[in-house]
Amino acid sequence: MHKYTSLIFILILVLLSGCSSTNFNLKLTTPKSFTPGQATPIQLSIQDQDGKPVKGAKVSAILDMQGMSHGDVSMKMQESGNGVYIGQAKFEMEGDYTANIYIDSNGEKWKGEKRFSIVYNKAQ
Repeated sequence: MHKYTSLIFILILVLLSGCSSTNFNLKLTTPKSFTPGQATPIQLSIQDQDGKPVKGAKVSAILDMQGMSHGDVSMKMQESGNGVYIGQAKFEMEGDYTANIYIDSNGEKWKGEKRFSIVYNKAQ
């Protein structure tokens, strides 16, 4: 019986240590439309688990069009203040995208993803 108790205790410790990694709350803001050949602003708000803005992080994103293999759009994002990061992307096609977001905050690396859709700017 003592062996099983020890085994269960060790498994609980392993599970708890695996669950202690930091996660971030992300809010991705993109325009509804874009103009081909022009830079389109992408904004990302990052908060920690306590709802506090994440400041001073290194942030980048790779935008991948779902179902297509024409190449990804990658961008580095610059902090504009209060946990908000901004990047510029040049879209060539309208459609559904996945933003693979990479965050390096205080030496801790993390990857998340957000999905969005964007269409051509019809006002031209």
